[in-house]
Amino acid sequence: MKLNLFSKLVFAAALAFLASIFIYFSYANVYSSVLFNEETFHQQYGNGIYQYRILSSYMLESVDALIKSMPFGIKITPYLWDKGADPGFYISFAVLNTFFTVLSAIMMVFITESKYFIATETEKTLLISASLFAIIITQFVIVPYDCSSYFFLLLFFWVFLKFLHKESWSILAVLMLIMVISSLNRETSALSISLAATILFAKSGTGKKFLIPVIFLVLSFVVVYFGVRLYFGRFATHDNNLLALNFRLFRNWLGIFFWLVFFAFSLIIAKDRTAVRNIVIFHFFAIPYIFMSFYGGILYETRLYVPLFLTSVFLGRTELNRN
Repeated sequence: MKLNLFSKLVFAAALAFLASIFIYFSYANVYSSVLFNEETFHQQYGNGIYQYRILSSYMLESVDALIKSMPFGIKITPYLWDKGADPGFYISFAVLNTFFTVLSAIMMVFITESKYFIATETEKTLLISASLFAIIITQFVIVPYDCSSYFFLLLFFWVFLKFLHKESWSILAVLMLIMVISSLNRETSALSISLAATILFAKSGTGKKFLIPVIFLVLSFVVVYFGVRLYFGRFATHDNNLLALNFRLFRNWLGIFFWLVFFAFSLIIAKDRTAVRNIVIFHFFAIPYIFMSFYGGILYETRLYVPLFLTSVFLGRTELNRN
């Protein structure tokens, strides 16, 4: 059945909303349960590399303040594993992340409706659904910045497709603004540069059309990356060296297996060999992020691969030479 754009947006938003709500309110979260109160939240996210993710913490605290200011109480009782968890604060996590999951779903629809995206209507629906479920099943680790980072990554993808159609300074300025905002949210914004570099390299090689946009995008990221560290008076790229631990613990091997399976998934559903090559090139340009995930992240937290997966899935169906 062929749907119009509005119907597709409604379906994608509804699917994202329902999946997220069921995950947050039908299951008891164990992994992140100790962080669902203001005191432990500030201990965790007010120190180390987490303090540099200014935007996500601000948004969560704003949502929490808004919920607490409501004249009527929220009649929802989530299943909380930790006895010290605050149900209201947990609901703030759920509201923020569900909101950005819905926005991410909407951006997926816009990307699939681009003239550069090659897929049948059925394939588009299934790709969006698979992408949403990849986001949802990795929400056993609940943080304030993941779902918003997916939205900014997909927003960048969509605007960059506009840049392909019309390589104007105004669109590049919008892309730089998205980079600045998303970099204040989480360092995964660097993957937007990897995406841009992949597309420009595949389309134009390494000439001026490749170098100029990439340089401006890198500058946008670097200004924020170093700026927030100067603001806090402490420079750090990670909190701990977890590289050995990621290869020693069995559960982290499960995380690595997740990376491999979902990487293979993106290759299998790619439209042709050129798309497969672009996905591989994207991962090459994303080596700094991949290295830092292995070095400073916990690979059992499979959410670390989701931004790579989302980009790969949609990149694998993007035809770069269409006019």
